[in-house]
Amino acid sequence: MPKATKRKSNVAKNTSTTPNGAAPLTDIPSPYTKVTLQLEPFLSNLPKDHIFLTSLDNHDRAFKRRLFMVPLFLNIFLTIILIYRIKVALPTYSGIFLALLGHDTPQKINMKTNATQALVRIGIERTLMFLGDFVLLRFIGIWPRDFFLGKGVFGKDSEASPVAWRRSVGFRDCEIVVRRSRRWDSSIFYKLNASGTGTTNVIEEILQEGTQGHAFQEKILPAVDRKLVRQKTGVQLLDKNWEIYFSGMIEAHALVDDNVNKLEDFRTSVLVYTERWGWLIWEVWKDHEEGNDMESSKNLQAIKDGLTAMGKENLFFRSIEIIQNETSQPGFTSDKRRNAVQKMKDEFQERNVDFDEFWAGVGGIESMPGLEVTS
Repeated sequence: MPKATKRKSNVAKNTSTTPNGAAPLTDIPSPYTKVTLQLEPFLSNLPKDHIFLTSLDNHDRAFKRRLFMVPLFLNIFLTIILIYRIKVALPTYSGIFLALLGHDTPQKINMKTNATQALVRIGIERTLMFLGDFVLLRFIGIWPRDFFLGKGVFGKDSEASPVAWRRSVGFRDCEIVVRRSRRWDSSIFYKLNASGTGTTNVIEEILQEGTQGHAFQEKILPAVDRKLVRQKTGVQLLDKNWEIYFSGMIEAHALVDDNVNKLEDFRTSVLVYTERWGWLIWEVWKDHEEGNDMESSKNLQAIKDGLTAMGKENLFFRSIEIIQNETSQPGFTSDKRRNAVQKMKDEFQERNVDFDEFWAGVGGIESMPGLEVTS
């Protein structure tokens, strides 16, 4: 897990001014700082009663496409089931409704001619039918609805859907991921006031707890763990504490496409709004980079020692040369990364070294500096 930068206290001094310029902003709890003006276009469209996490997804486009096909086909299948059930059940429900209005329909029950046993059987059958259809529409039907149309599609707080996100963004080598805190955040944003007649914003009190607070340790820190963000693609970061905010990802990519922002502006960070300081940010990626330098040196030494022990030290230097040649070219995409790996694999084969076995023993090909998956 990433560790917040150590400081002598939980308070980081900040001399930025408030929007009205009346007084300087001070005593912002570490590791947070005031956001830069560069992010304001993006933040202007974010709800202020949630915590947001941003990161970059550098996984292969083909992998992202395959991963998206799974929920796509599943929701198409569920949609077909729902349409079929509606088509089959509609005449039955129409008949029951018309019978309640006094019309003669096959669904009308004659209380005088039917035996008690028959009435009980009809009652149980219809109860189970109503219950089954309610569960189908209420709990299963929302999956394809949210997937194709988005949450709250019929309300004022509607959100973009996964399909809208993919239609807008497509599949890219580097994609922006925006996550939003789930309902657990209501307890850290608001609490009942002393009179019990309203709520008070308490997020600032929570932030004052610093890196040792419960919300920071149990909710935020695990979600921005460097290995987690590197190893999982965007939709795989969905869990019980964080949901994918598709509207935010569409907006972020639109800003990048319009040259308002750069992809680097959305590296792994935590965003939270306070009434006192406005939007604050913890730039987690800076802590990740500090740890990367030490880990890269350690990994590089392990790779060199492994090849030297096999009498293949020249293979180590040849691998470094391949990576330097590929990464020095503009735009080191996932395709170029694959090319670099293939060239290294060819070199290993020429020297009779099992490529997969060797890299499995040193932590995987991602342990090689220059080939790691960034966040």
